[in-house]
Amino acid sequence: MKRYRLREIADNLWFPSMFRNFMTDILEFIVVKYRIYESAIPLIKEVMEHMKTNQIIDLCSGSSGPWSQMQVQVQGQKEPVSVTLTDKYPNVRAFKKIKELSGNRIQYISEAVDAANVPLYLNGMRTIFSAFHHFEPDAARKILQDTVDSRSAIGIFEFSERRLDKIPFAFFLPLFVFIIAPFIRPRTFKRIFWVNIIPIIPCVFTCDAMISYSATYSPKDLKELVKSISSEGYEWKIGQIPSKLRTMRITYLIGFPKD
Repeated sequence: MKRYRLREIADNLWFPSMFRNFMTDILEFIVVKYRIYESAIPLIKEVMEHMKTNQIIDLCSGSSGPWSQMQVQVQGQKEPVSVTLTDKYPNVRAFKKIKELSGNRIQYISEAVDAANVPLYLNGMRTIFSAFHHFEPDAARKILQDTVDSRSAIGIFEFSERRLDKIPFAFFLPLFVFIIAPFIRPRTFKRIFWVNIIPIIPCVFTCDAMISYSATYSPKDLKELVKSISSEGYEWKIGQIPSKLRTMRITYLIGFPKD
């Protein structure tokens, strides 16, 4: 498996949590504004129907990912879908905002949750958006194995790809981040200061985006990961689908118990 071991700046413990939250705010704004993961909804609904669950446990949620937009679209006709946001470094401020806007249909865990060791009381289909590339193969296998051991279902989705034609796009990101920052709610002076006055966040965001492109698992990589874990009785689906933003494709890995 070809994989570059560069570590994203925001993944380091020394990186200020305030800056990390600013970056996840920006990512959440982009994902929701451009409906990047909307085309994954049928895949998620299919697994939820198979598992007979209306519970989503979102791992590595950042500032909530796409769920502020997708929660209503995923829910069925009979009962609403409940989404629980979790993260190893929970952005509680953002989680509280999403909970209020959703009318409490989106909940959150304020304590750290390890995606490779999810507490047993968190029952439901697990999802990971835009974050699986942060994990090296050994850690990625642990996430998948923990899912299998708990007899849960999982859906992993990434819009970044390890393709050379994606790298030039990253050079436009500083300007893009600079432009969109004032439109992110709630608007804060600190975010405006570190984005538009002293542009540390656009620079780090761009650097980490380039590392993300180089580290994202391809469908071939995901098939290797699945083969390397013990998952008897599980069905795995791996592939790519077009995003609502036509310049992007969504790479997905879905796993669930057959019975």
